[in-house]
Amino acid sequence: MKKVLKLLGLSVVSLVLLLFVLLSGRAILDQRIDYDVDLAGTEVPTFDTIELQQEHSYSDATSLPVTGGAAIDIDGDGVDEIFIGGGHGQADMLYQFNGSGFDVVPNAAGIDKPEGGASLGALVLDVDKDGQQDLIIARPTGIWLYSNNNGTFSGRKLDAPMLADTTPVSVAVADINGDGHFDMYVSGYIRNDLIEGLNIFNKEGYGGTSVLFINRGDDSFEDQTVERGLYYKHNTFQAAFIDFDLDGDLDLVVAHDTGQVKTWENDGKGHFTDAPNPTSDEYTYPMGIAIGDYDNDGLVDFFFSNVGSSPPHFLVKGDLREDQQHNWKWLLFHNLGQMKFEDLAEEAKLADYEFSWGAVFEDLNLDGREDLVVSENFVSAPFHKFRFMRLPGRLLVQTPAGEFAEVGAEAGVVNKRYSISPVTADFNNDGRPDIVHVNIAGRSQVFLSSGETRNGFLKVQLPRDVSSIGAMVTIELEDGKKLFRPYVSGEGLSSDSSHIIIVGLGAQRANKVTVRYIDGRTVERDGPLRNQTVSFGLQ
Repeated sequence: MKKVLKLLGLSVVSLVLLLFVLLSGRAILDQRIDYDVDLAGTEVPTFDTIELQQEHSYSDATSLPVTGGAAIDIDGDGVDEIFIGGGHGQADMLYQFNGSGFDVVPNAAGIDKPEGGASLGALVLDVDKDGQQDLIIARPTGIWLYSNNNGTFSGRKLDAPMLADTTPVSVAVADINGDGHFDMYVSGYIRNDLIEGLNIFNKEGYGGTSVLFINRGDDSFEDQTVERGLYYKHNTFQAAFIDFDLDGDLDLVVAHDTGQVKTWENDGKGHFTDAPNPTSDEYTYPMGIAIGDYDNDGLVDFFFSNVGSSPPHFLVKGDLREDQQHNWKWLLFHNLGQMKFEDLAEEAKLADYEFSWGAVFEDLNLDGREDLVVSENFVSAPFHKFRFMRLPGRLLVQTPAGEFAEVGAEAGVVNKRYSISPVTADFNNDGRPDIVHVNIAGRSQVFLSSGETRNGFLKVQLPRDVSSIGAMVTIELEDGKKLFRPYVSGEGLSSDSSHIIIVGLGAQRANKVTVRYIDGRTVERDGPLRNQTVSFGLQ
């Protein structure tokens, strides 16, 4: 209990007040849906639940409250397997779909986790461009690369040291200097034994330090954080490289806990400038990042999780002064172009929800509009210790009006466990996205698509190496409408969904698919195309 109080920054008095709030029923009402969204013309997808085998081991005395999950095609058959990071002193796991459930891959196909710390973050990348998917894992001991050799992995710790007070939580990759090798932005959180609380906003010098590592060409790395304008000492969960403004270079979005979202603009030469965004003058708890083009205008948009309505505001305000503006609601950055964003979470009926972690955009019902899956519940929160007070996780389908309706119970996607991030992929190869809730302190759950749909799909495969990051896929439908899907690496929180892009076609066919890579190359495929996979540049 003392450790819980330390992590939450609570005194005995504030805990008593918290219990009063809970007993008054306010936190229970936290599970209520505050929006009335018209679902006319919107199909609700349905899913069957499968529980994965390993019970994740978690202790807040030894680990930060996150774990890595990833969709990875270990054997090159076009169907993803599931990687789930183990807790402190616990093995990592690989699972493979067997037609009805998931089998454990023996010895995790060679992913031999060293003794000690947890596997906190996972990212999939074809590092050596041999057509096989490799795995990058962030652990307290550093960043580990597991190279894939025909379905068997061999691992080594990368020469990419963090500061002694910082734990690497997740990894974002890009080719910053255009030399064909992957560079890394590693999100860092203050080392577990140095945590003084989780609601510290203003203490000078407190927090972990994230690092931009530039590849020397041999997969050893040089810290160029300061030289490239990215130094910022602050606890950080998640980041991703993507082209915000369609100028042909990769910008960087970063979720800094107890702070602001940072939208770093690339000047085209790999130097970054802190560009303003809707959170630049306010304080919040951005943790997970969903990345997509939810309104199909050709510009990437961002969703950010937050503490929401779950904890009483006096508890999460921490050391903020009266003159410092705060925002505890969910955030939806609508991209206006030219590095400008507006927060449209309220207009999209997304703002007023609860404590959340990772999030993923995915077209779950294949109607051409991106939906949203959000992880919830905090393992160290007193109000989530009791299952009946936990949140279900949120599955929100997007309507033709651009609003999001919560349909998790109707869809069969309820996860009253401690989910860190959703991971999406088509594990049963039926053309529809499936969902994994990567849970800590319990078993992870897979939600496999089920039922029937009249909507069609198109899968788009690009090389899973660094050259594809930031590419924009454009699908032109029969009626002339265009759908846009960015190639995203590391969406969610400490996790990585499938990079096979699934595009919902509704009742139509695709007349053309165009891919514009970040280096300016453009490739096309003419249709008609429906219920099939289109591959570009794969070995």
